[in-house]
Amino acid sequence: MAFHSMMDYAWRSRRIPEVPPFPKREDYNIVEPTIKWISEDRQMAIINAIPEIHRPIFLWLKYHLRRPSEACALKWEDYDEVNQIFTIRRSISARRVIASTKTGVEHTIPCHSDFVEHIRKIRTDTLQGYVFRNPAARKRGKRYTNESLNGIWRKSCGMVGETIDLYSGLKHSSCSQYINEKGLSMSELQIITDHKRLDSVRKYAKVEVARKRELMERTTNKVLTFKKTGEKDQ
Repeated sequence: MAFHSMMDYAWRSRRIPEVPPFPKREDYNIVEPTIKWISEDRQMAIINAIPEIHRPIFLWLKYHLRRPSEACALKWEDYDEVNQIFTIRRSISARRVIASTKTGVEHTIPCHSDFVEHIRKIRTDTLQGYVFRNPAARKRGKRYTNESLNGIWRKSCGMVGETIDLYSGLKHSSCSQYINEKGLSMSELQIITDHKRLDSVRKYAKVEVARKRELMERTTNKVLTFKKTGEKDQ
């Protein structure tokens, strides 16, 4: 899709006479990778096994569905304490903080109510520097790195008998939980995650058998109730 957008821009700029036909996905046997995720109970067991001093950044990732690099680069100036809103405007690339997200778009994310208490605990008097500071970090500003987050996560997983990676255990799992455990629709999840395209969240909607059964039975019960009511009316 990125390549298609580039070619479309080239055509509109009159740099190419026309956009060439693109092959269909099925011609290349492209298969959407299966999202690996865990339930909220298992996810919280991992987070609770993380030392308390490191726990806030992992809880922030769980509740706000952002990338680890964005959490590492988050600064106090990005947090509106009055309205309790985070502005995601920077990330990390090649181990350096950059003034842009992966997509180049700023995201406004409300602070989850379950995280308000945690943000107050780590609040600094000056409200300067990085929101999440790693006391063991050697980086300037004591910020976390993707490597340090992954190391802490893997160690915690080992303590509770899990093997899921950081990204799958946090963002993928939280997104999947919203649909499969909490009953949100794909369009509702799209609003939360700020994805431009609904297709981007469709991968999280591969519900499990239990969720499918629940929806099927709910429909069946409504049909039976309607029929019984209709019979009485006649």
